Amino acid sequence: MIDRPAIAVRSDEFLDDPVGCLARARAAGGVCPTTPDNWMLVTRHELVRTVLLDPETYSSRINKHHTVPAEIADEVGALRAQGWPYTSALGTNDAPEHTRLRRMVNKSFTPRGLTALEPLVRAAAEELAAALPDGEEIDFQAMFGEPLPVWAISRVLGLPAERRDDIRRWSTAAVATIGSNPSAAQWVSYEADLLDFQLTMAAVLEANRDRPEPGLIAELAGAIAEDGADDGGEGVQMSLLLTLLRELVVAGNETTGKFIAESIRLFGADETVWQRIRENPQFATNVVEEAVRLASPTQHAMRVVTRETDLDGVALQPGQLVMLSLASANRDERVFESPDAFDPDREHGRAHLAFGQGPHMCIGAGLARMESVIAWQVLAEHVKSIVPSADSGPYTRSYILRGPLEMRATVNRR
Repeated sequence: MIDRPAIAVRSDEFLDDPVGCLARARAAGGVCPTTPDNWMLVTRHELVRTVLLDPETYSSRINKHHTVPAEIADEVGALRAQGWPYTSALGTNDAPEHTRLRRMVNKSFTPRGLTALEPLVRAAAEELAAALPDGEEIDFQAMFGEPLPVWAISRVLGLPAERRDDIRRWSTAAVATIGSNPSAAQWVSYEADLLDFQLTMAAVLEANRDRPEPGLIAELAGAIAEDGADDGGEGVQMSLLLTLLRELVVAGNETTGKFIAESIRLFGADETVWQRIRENPQFATNVVEEAVRLASPTQHAMRVVTRETDLDGVALQPGQLVMLSLASANRDERVFESPDAFDPDREHGRAHLAFGQGPHMCIGAGLARMESVIAWQVLAEHVKSIVPSADSGPYTRSYILRGPLEMRATVNRR
């Protein structure tokens, strides 16, 4: 045991005020136990970065899944039996398999690939911005924050426009049990949506084997292994491709959409920020980096210790689960002066860890940055401010992913 307070990351207190709870944990020590799980919560920037850059000691290969409530176990089992088992893909894998999978999808997220996508994303942002009503309270999340990244990831994957509502539904289901506690009825509904995702995407992958369409799905379809192929060969099993696509749908939509909406709470009412973006569109890059630092849509990441080690004076044994607080690291007073303030002019603004670091750095970081920069550049041409309401809406009840479910705000057009 270590003489540091245990942090109840599942508690209402933590979910209601993660910033305050993490600040107190950070002051108590760089590594604190959690209750009731007895994970080790890593709170300080230097320590979080150390773990991220040492995948040999801190593995991402974690196959701990949420336990399905007993009263719906049979119903959920019957749904899952109709699809494919989810397996380890990018998020829960290490080299060399992680390297192989990342190489398969990396082409779509390179600077060259994003450059080709940029004018299309800008056109979508213009269309969404033009539709925002003047002087009315709206749900900015529903009208702009969510549709833009859904549009972008659908283009990356090569899915038609009529699938965008499905992408929203699938990504919501994919993250619904991550760090949260849905009701039994909600859980069954999410499982049904995930089965629909699998059946739909498997059919799309198979169709693209013979008649490839532009997009990442067609490239992945060419890698499908024949039934019974050895996992060590060049072919990739359908179950693995479906897990990979599930991760990409979430990474390309869920976190970016919530980050864009959360940014309105951070600076939307400040007319000076919008004016500076109009006068210097490159300033939007500073705004994005500072906003993602504070928002930290992926609040925490999990690792498992593979060998005896010491972190901040705490002895860790193999098998110990470690919870990396990206959100806490991004507000570490040792790195960021006045860490809770929104300051797009701050030095070392890109020192944040919102996208992770090392071999598991978010593969969609470039896409998320591009979408967000374009969003603020386009909106700045249309609005003087976007003022969040006093009660702007509820947040996700998760200690892993955090963001607004709604962002009620009033748009003041130019």
